[in-house]
Amino acid sequence: MLEKCNPGTKTKIATDRQNRFKYGFMALGPCIEGFNTVIRPVIAVDATHLKSKTKGVLLVAVCKDGNEMIYPLAFGFANSECSKSWTWFLKQLHDVILHPELVLIVSDRHTGISNGMRAIFPNSAHVLCAYHLANNLKQHCRKRGDVIYHYYRAAYAYRVEKFDRVMAELKSIHPS
Repeated sequence: MLEKCNPGTKTKIATDRQNRFKYGFMALGPCIEGFNTVIRPVIAVDATHLKSKTKGVLLVAVCKDGNEMIYPLAFGFANSECSKSWTWFLKQLHDVILHPELVLIVSDRHTGISNGMRAIFPNSAHVLCAYHLANNLKQHCRKRGDVIYHYYRAAYAYRVEKFDRVMAELKSIHPS
């Protein structure tokens, strides 16, 4: 029904041997078309655990549009967040992207995402989300305030020279 009402929409459901729900995928046609024609090929993927009556995991793939607003690309549902569910979701995502080799994927580097990326997007770049890295720094650094301040200055540097200068300052504060 969704595919009939929204041209270009892609949906897929996978079940186990007992015909019970295992995975689901949905990418709306207009979102696919927008991504393939005008959106920068940078996709953030992440998951959140569903804690309602129906347990499971919501998998998402989003981008940013020209106004820096979140642009939904695809949604998935799985019984758990693991390598198999991420690989299945990333395969469905790969199939709706015109030029998957040009895509950069941003994630928290969950093991399942990393394994899925190697299997499905072997020629695409995969980078760590700046927010997740900042949280790791907060947990492991003594001079948190100074380290985080310099980290974000480096993360948002547009020029290599500024990045190198800020990283040198950061190393003087926290050598490791």
